Amino acid sequence: MENVIYISLGLLILLSITLLILYLLSGKPSIITNHIMIQKPQETVFDFVADMRNELKWNPDVQFMDKLTEGPIGVGTRFKAKWHLSDTIEVEITRYDRPNYVTFVNGGSLEVTLDLNLLTSESATELKTKFIATPHGFLRTIFPVMKRKLKSQELENMNNLKKSLED
Repeated sequence: MENVIYISLGLLILLSITLLILYLLSGKPSIITNHIMIQKPQETVFDFVADMRNELKWNPDVQFMDKLTEGPIGVGTRFKAKWHLSDTIEVEITRYDRPNYVTFVNGGSLEVTLDLNLLTSESATELKTKFIATPHGFLRTIFPVMKRKLKSQELENMNNLKKSLED
């Protein structure tokens, strides 16, 4: 019985050290980049992506997305959002230059900055995205596992966005 207690205590200490190391190593921002060509004019693509309410049309993880501010979309526009595994958060546009780029920022346990850059390329629009995620609190511990899922999810989201705009 005494050996079982020592083994259990040893495993608990090992697990605690592992979680502490993961926590200390995972506080830096992680960057996920994507690139996609969309067969629509640049202004059309920009207006669609700048209005986050449209994410309901192409991202199956969105539970709700509401515009909180009055007036046209631009710098300072805020949205209230919830994705499948997130808390309810506020997202704000911090950079806006129609039809070239827009940046969204949110706080919370997973702080995200999403930069979208658009360029006209022949008859299509080239959309480049930079998803910068910074975990906080307990999320820092499990973020290395989440990062792989986020990367594949972001790629899938870009394909869903393309399909939504081109259909």
